[in-house]
This record gives sequence, structure tokens and C-alpha cells, in this order.
Amino acid sequence: MDKVPDSMERRKFVLAAYNAGLGHVFDAIRLAEKYEKDPSIWSGNVESMILNKSKPEFYKDSLAFYGYCRGSETAAYVKEIMDRYNHYRNITPTSEVEL
Repeated sequence: MDKVPDSMERRKFVLAAYNAGLGHVFDAIRLAEKYEKDPSIWSGNVESMILNKSKPEFYKDSLAFYGYCRGSETAAYVKEIMDRYNHYRNITPTSEVEL
């Protein structure tokens, strides 16, 4: 994940890898690069490619080594966890240590 310098974005990639597997995330990063999307930004970029990995023209692409992925579940998981994380950050006193 050296390619994702922003720590908040990196969290999204880690969550996606936890949910779908690192191979599928790497596939989505390669597809994002192919389709001229930013491979270091999750929302609207790599997220859109993991969503597309449920379509044959994407999961059969030579860059998609790990094949089919139910990307809608992964995208929803990342969104749900990040929404919850942001909610907790908003209700936690600022004196608490950042993760």
C-alpha cells in the first residue's frame, strides 16, 4: 500500500482488502490505472473498478488476475465502516489519540 500516501485513503484500501482480499484490490488498482483513474484514491476511482469486477469485461481482463468479485459488497462494507468511524470521531473528544 505504498502507493496510497494519504492515511484516510489507505484505511479504505485496507478495509477493502480485508473484505474482498488483497488480490482483488490489486486487480482494481491495475484496472483503475488502465482506465485512467487515480489508483491512490478509493472513492470514484478504485472503488468503481472493484464494482466493475462483477462484469465479465472487467473480471476477464488480463489485468484482473483474481477474476470475479462481488464488488458491491466490498464498496458497501468500506462505506459503512468509514461512516461509522467518522461518526465516532465526531462524538469523541479531540483529546483522544488519533489512530
